[in-house]
Parts: sequence; structure tokens; C-alpha cells
Amino acid sequence: MVLGALAPFMMVATACHHAPRTSSAVIEPDSLRGIVSVTGTAFEQRLVLRSGNSSTPLSASTSDSAALSRMGGVEVLVIGTRSPNFFRVEHFTALNVGGSPVVDGVLRNDGGRLALETTGGTILLGNPPTALRDMIGARIWIGGPLDRGPNSYGVIVPAR
Repeated sequence: MVLGALAPFMMVATACHHAPRTSSAVIEPDSLRGIVSVTGTAFEQRLVLRSGNSSTPLSASTSDSAALSRMGGVEVLVIGTRSPNFFRVEHFTALNVGGSPVVDGVLRNDGGRLALETTGGTILLGNPPTALRDMIGARIWIGGPLDRGPNSYGVIVPAR
């Protein structure tokens, strides 16, 4: 009789027991490195990342898609999530242009000197191109010796 009275309580107790979670519910971002290629027409552009013999279609937010479309021919690192048909870009960084390393960041005025604010810190530019003075707030890539120039550059996101 005692077992008959305890049986319903034991069933409830075991029904509330949850197995421990063995995997993380958080999806970690993935990354790809390659050269951005813009294909299609002005009306319907497609962004593709080419790496070695493979090409991966990219999907991005409207603002990132516009920025990536300015990166044709530039080697980038994209961070995001891989799916079976494309790679969804969360953010990206310019790495190389024409085989030469570049630095990606936002152009700032630092006490009358131009500086590049990067994810790793601020870099003062020694002898930047004059045209950069009118681009404060723009996200750019810049190559060449940053402390003395000459520098090449490209606009990733224009100043607002």
C-alpha cells in the first residue's frame, strides 16, 4: 500500500528531471578568408568570396552588402554563419589589396593629425594623402608605410 501511494510521486519526480545539456545553445561565428568578387548587373549584384578553387556566395545586411560591393578585388576576412547555400556575413575586415597588407579602420582627427581607429587601437598616420582630410568618419583601408607614406587607400563606408 505504501508503494502504491508513493508511485505517483516517484513518476512526477522523474518526469521533472532534465538531462544535463551537453552542447552549447550559442552558435559560434565562423570565418572565411578570400577575395571579394562582385558579379551580376547594377540592378542585381551578387557578392562572392573566392578562395583558391572555391567560391562562396555571401549574404549580408543592406549596409554591409553596400560596403562589400566596394571591396571588389580586396582580400577580406568575413565573420558570420555558414549555411548550405551561402555565408551570412556579420562583419568583415580588409586584409590585402593587390597582395599588399592594408589596415581597416575609421578615419579620425586626433588633434589636427589624421588617425585610423582600428579594432586593435588607434594608429597615427605620418604623411597621409591630402584627400583623406575631407573623409573624417569614413571607414577606409589604407596601405603602405603608415608612419611616413606614401599610402594607397580605398573607401569602405563613406563619411556621413
